[in-house]
Amino acid sequence: MTMKNRCLLHIIILLNITFSFGQGYLWPINSSHHLSSTFGEFRPGHFHSGIDIKTNYRTGYPVLAVENGYIWRIRTSPFGYGKAIYLNLDDGNLAVYGHLDEFNDPFRALARAEQLIQRRYSTDQYFHENEIRVSKGDTLAFSGDTGTKHPHLHFEIRDAANRPINPLNTTLKIDDSTIPTIKNLALVPVDNTSRINGLPTIQIFEAVYLGEKIFTVTDTIHVHGKIGVEIKTHDTVKGIPNKYPPYGIKMFVDDSLYFQVQYDTFDFNETRLVYLDRDFQLNENGFGHFNRLWMFDSNRVSSFHSNSPGDGVLKLADGQHQVLIEVYDRNFNTSTLSFLLYSGAQFSPVLEQYCPTKDGYSLVFIADTTDSVAVSADWIHKDGSFQRTAVIDSIRSDNIRTYVHVSRANYLKGDVLQVCLCSTPLKQTKTFIFNPFPESSPEDNYPNISFIHNPQTFLCKASFSDPPETAPKLFLQSPSSFSEFRVSPLSPLTYISDPLPIMLSDKVFSLEWRYNRTPENILRLPVDFSLIVPGTPQTVTTKDSVFTVAFAKNSVYDSLLTWIVKKQPFPSNPEELISGIYTIFPTEQPLNKNIELFFKIPLGENDFDKIGVYHFDDDEWDFLNNQRLLKNNLISATTNKTGAFALLKDNKPPDITNIFPGNNGRFRSKNIEYIKAIVEDDLSGIKDDASITLTLDDRHLIAEYNGPKDSIRYKPSKPLNNGKHTITITVTDRANNSSSRTDNFYIY
Repeated sequence: MTMKNRCLLHIIILLNITFSFGQGYLWPINSSHHLSSTFGEFRPGHFHSGIDIKTNYRTGYPVLAVENGYIWRIRTSPFGYGKAIYLNLDDGNLAVYGHLDEFNDPFRALARAEQLIQRRYSTDQYFHENEIRVSKGDTLAFSGDTGTKHPHLHFEIRDAANRPINPLNTTLKIDDSTIPTIKNLALVPVDNTSRINGLPTIQIFEAVYLGEKIFTVTDTIHVHGKIGVEIKTHDTVKGIPNKYPPYGIKMFVDDSLYFQVQYDTFDFNETRLVYLDRDFQLNENGFGHFNRLWMFDSNRVSSFHSNSPGDGVLKLADGQHQVLIEVYDRNFNTSTLSFLLYSGAQFSPVLEQYCPTKDGYSLVFIADTTDSVAVSADWIHKDGSFQRTAVIDSIRSDNIRTYVHVSRANYLKGDVLQVCLCSTPLKQTKTFIFNPFPESSPEDNYPNISFIHNPQTFLCKASFSDPPETAPKLFLQSPSSFSEFRVSPLSPLTYISDPLPIMLSDKVFSLEWRYNRTPENILRLPVDFSLIVPGTPQTVTTKDSVFTVAFAKNSVYDSLLTWIVKKQPFPSNPEELISGIYTIFPTEQPLNKNIELFFKIPLGENDFDKIGVYHFDDDEWDFLNNQRLLKNNLISATTNKTGAFALLKDNKPPDITNIFPGNNGRFRSKNIEYIKAIVEDDLSGIKDDASITLTLDDRHLIAEYNGPKDSIRYKPSKPLNNGKHTITITVTDRANNSSSRTDNFYIY
């Protein structure tokens, strides 16, 4: 299909989607037609279900009924949507408005009355059909920042089944003539036989802009086996600094549509599939958000993929293939990424012999096509940077082997030898690295061992401080076998194994890395993997019996190898830490459902209210829960992430600061719009809005609590009387520590 025809098809789809609603919605706010977020964006654990409209860093813009209808729900909350109104439209759809500063009358009075009944800020009211009618253009509320940190209007359209719909699929539109930007291409090995340029690892390639809305990848890419394609892309609007995800992506292979995703609508029970739609692993490892153009599980996909002709996993025949990816925004401004993939057998020469000679190094390689193998050699730095070309004295081949002798003539201290064998017919290169004179002693060069859990493959990585003399070897030991796994260099200092069998690795009880030749060094490590399989609940307990993890039958998306590492507290750890730190691996794979954690309460600890289970995330300890099972001497919590967990004891009460008005100051009543303060807790956090009390002159007031901003406020219903006034604020955290502060001010 030509580009012109594709653009025409996009226009037809746009018209069909728009006019299928048959309505002319009013733009919900007059602050701007600019967005800070759009529909379907990634949020931790869910898709963004609406659009966020900019309000110029201000609050107080009138929020309007987009169509005739009736008020179905009014909600106030310290988190989430903050103050929100749900408007049931006469066309059967539902409009949702979030982060409101204040409701308009009579909705403000309804919310305030319910708060007085509940004696707290958080309320949730539902109303009967047509009980409270509103007309298109009526002011429902005023924009704000409740439940969030920055002012904006969160706006949604949901259908009669409560499914979020992209609001820009209605008559609501934004001006945008800018094409999306494509930053990177990622290729993912999908099974144990998959290889990308000879390696079993995820590989990322830069996208280069050629002009005329076309991007490309200049690298030569060879693949083997099943491969997943992913791209890092974003859209922009001229004059706006925000970056948005695309509206849709199509992938064509050899001119045939192979995969499609388009962010039109989804069901709330699909929202955890955001971790399958975007690559959680690459984002956790600091590479940003990549859109997956393949289905992790073809039996479990979101509505966004309903028009895809297949699962997107590449299973290419041998030969050259052209891949074309179209990325488009809601106005169908389209960018194209075009690149070639070469599929076929992998070039896999093996080093048979490495032997230093009087004036250089003798190397013997076994390769299937020795008559068409080109050999090159370079001296490189241990960081991989090129130093100079090495001198090859001789190359000869027989039917099986290639014999190479590299001269030491231009070697300099610290050089590492890199030898590359290139198969001419396959156009593939295999790299071998040698360190003729290691600078560190073998006993000082123990590698750091880590594991990489890709979506459906499992690898072991060894990182050295000094390049080993030759490529190391990896062995796994189980009760019935002692098996060697091939390793490949990622750099002079880092080696990666071929994929290990996930379904058998829970039987492995030790691994060995062997490196250097004389003497051979052996690093032997015990391992204790547990295999978690979807559909089967499983419990994993540490050897010290202190920490237990319970996986429910649907906790994982796919078969997952997990292991737990315990670390004792260090002096730099917080003084509140009262247990070891237990890390559940892998940390770079998402969970589908919550897992339950159990800690044994340390001996001698009786102040149970103060003890909680915490997760170390973004360089701080986050409170999870402190559910006590005293019969078993346990404290439990649930979490939707793996990572580091520990027991901490919180003895510090919350802080109450920035009370206004206060500090014995003198104020005019007209200058006091809100009574407000900052209430925050550094460890367990404020319990909830009901744990905050505010009194003015001994009169109980219901304060609005904004959790993300750690703030409370109260708007007096009438001017304050002249004279002295006293404010008292009391706050309790989730460890039942309480603090109270009283302040005075004067009205004149």
